[in-house]
Order: sequence, then structure tokens, then C-alpha cells
Amino acid sequence: MVFDKIKNFSGLKDLSSLGAANVIGSGISAIFWFYVASLLGEEKYGEVSYLLAIGIIAGVFSSIGSGYTTTVYTAKKVNIVPVLSVLSITISLVSAVVIYLILENIAVSLYVIGYVIFNIVQAELLGEKKYQKYSKIAILQKFLLVSFAIPIYFVMDTFGIILGLALSFFPFLFILIQKIQQNKVDFSVIKPRIGFMMNSYGVDITKSLAGNIDKLIIAPMLGFAILGNYQLGLQFLMLLSILPSIVLQYTLPQDASGSFKPQLKKITVLISVIFGVIGIILSPIIVPYFFPQYVEAVIIIQIISIAIIPRSISSMFISKFLGIEKSKFVIIGIILYLATQIPLIFLLGDLFSVYGIAAALVIAETIQAGFFLSINRIQGNYENN
Repeated sequence: MVFDKIKNFSGLKDLSSLGAANVIGSGISAIFWFYVASLLGEEKYGEVSYLLAIGIIAGVFSSIGSGYTTTVYTAKKVNIVPVLSVLSITISLVSAVVIYLILENIAVSLYVIGYVIFNIVQAELLGEKKYQKYSKIAILQKFLLVSFAIPIYFVMDTFGIILGLALSFFPFLFILIQKIQQNKVDFSVIKPRIGFMMNSYGVDITKSLAGNIDKLIIAPMLGFAILGNYQLGLQFLMLLSILPSIVLQYTLPQDASGSFKPQLKKITVLISVIFGVIGIILSPIIVPYFFPQYVEAVIIIQIISIAIIPRSISSMFISKFLGIEKSKFVIIGIILYLATQIPLIFLLGDLFSVYGIAAALVIAETIQAGFFLSINRIQGNYENN
């Protein structure tokens, strides 16, 4: 019955395009980062993860909500991309200068600018529901990442990894320039939408912090070597999260335009449970063979694999809440995640080292998913009454 519903699903072609992009792109990215992990060793891998976390947070702060805002309002046929592009890129240039003055690392500065450019391009394509074009661009960026980063690494060491990643974003600048030239930069479109835009910005920031603040804490607390083991665990979680990511990218513009897909979301959560079990079973086999340097990663991966289940549930509700412009619920949920994870990192990290930090992530994901479930139920009861 489940497979019949999947087969007869009306958006199967579009979802397949997103699926192909994510599977191929994530596959290339995973192979790349696993190769880099084995190449660098746990300490240097931890250092790269730390610098990229700074770059991602700075990039998101510079984007002023252009990710979800662009997708939602493009789906609603609002010409918001040109003005958001101008504002975001301008702020990213300022952020890049500040990052360079602090870290003296031009690669991280370039990464911030490139991140903003590529983020807007992808968000707009999703909003326009141009899933096949989105897929091609997503895959191309991964190929560029490998083509730039590996050769530069052998010349510039870890600096080359970050520089290669930054450079992989810039070829897509021409798409953004073309869009700005074709459409008027109209600042008046922002005023009536400033509420959702700021809430969306809050979602982007809190989500970025939720995904990266742990690295900024672990590095000074336990060192780059421990962070390297933890990051390898997160890399496996990213692989397990491919399906929820695909579905979120597909359902957000659908939810925004009023075309809800509840059955698809339920199937996604069910499959994610299976993925979590696979991660727990296979990690003791895969890690010692491919990553013998990462002695603590096996248990980390087994703990973190559990997080795929609440993360999938959260992704489904994030899509729904953003699509109906109830982004405040998403912000509260992510703040709750951070309010749970950060204290637990210090508490459990002090007691159980990196295993405690991995457990903190799972607990935070679970509490966030529980919050979204509760809010969705309350909203449903309110609408029915």
C-alpha cells in the first residue's frame, strides 16, 4: 500500500529530481569529506570544521533571511530576490572584512560571500519550483568543490580545503547578476513583509547556531582532535539526513502555495527510522576499516544516528510552519533546541567527554521535535474550534 502511494504520488518527477540532486550531491560531498577526514587526521579535520562553522554562521548572519524568505515569496510570485540579493551581498562583504581582521584567513572570508550567493540562487530556484535546474546546479557545485579543493590542498594544506569550497560557489554569481538585471530592485516589497522576513532571518540564524555552536564550544573545551571525531559522526548524520532534506526542499514551496503533502511526510519519517537503525548497525564495521585514526567515532556515530528520527519529524513541521508563514514557531523550537543543547554540552561533556556531547545533540533534537508536535496539535485543535 505504501509503495502504491509513492508510485501514484503526483509530484514524483519533481521529487525525483531533488532526490537525484541530493543523493548525487551528498554522495560526492560525503566521499569528499570522508577522504579529507582520512587525509587530515582528527586534529586538522577538527580545525577545518571549526573554521567552517565560523564561516557558515557569518554567512547566515549576512543573508538577512534570504533563504526561507526567498523560497516562500518566490513561490508566492513576489519579486523579492533582487532587493534581498543586493542587501545580503553588501552585508556579506562587510562580514568578510571583519572575519579577515579577526582570523587573518582570506579563505573563510571568501567562503562567507560565496555562501550567501549560492544560498540565494538555490532558494530562488526552489521557490520557482525549477527542481531540475536546482538539481543540476547543486550537483555542479559539488563537482567544483572536489575539482578546486583537492588540488589546492596539496599546495596550501588545510587552507586549500576551505578556499576550494569558497571558490566552488562563485561561478553561480552570474545567475544572480542576471536576475538582478532582469528585475527592478524594489525596496518597497520589503515593508509589508518585514515581519515574516525578520522571523525567517531568526529561523536562519537560530538554525545555523543549532548546527554549528557545538563545534565552537568543543574546540576550546576538548580540543580539535575530539572535535574531529565528533565532526565525523555529524558527517554520517548528514548522510542519514538526505531524505528529510530532499522532502523539506520539495514541500516548503508546496506548503507555501497551499499544496500540502502529509502522506509524503509520514513516509519520510518512517524511512528515517530505518536509516537510524542502519547507522547504528553499520558504524562498528565501517569506521575501523576506513577511519582507524578516529578511535572514538564508532560510539559517537551510534549515538548520533538516533537523532535522525526527531530531526526528520522537525523538518516536516518546519516546512509546514514556514509555508503558512508561522515562522515564530520554528524560531521558538530552535531556541528550545539551543537552550537544551548548550547546557548539556557543558554538563554531559564534562562527565562523558565527546559521548556526552553526542547525547546532548540527540536530546535537543528530541525535545525540539516534541515541541513541534505539540504546537501542531494545539494549532489543529484551535482551527477545528
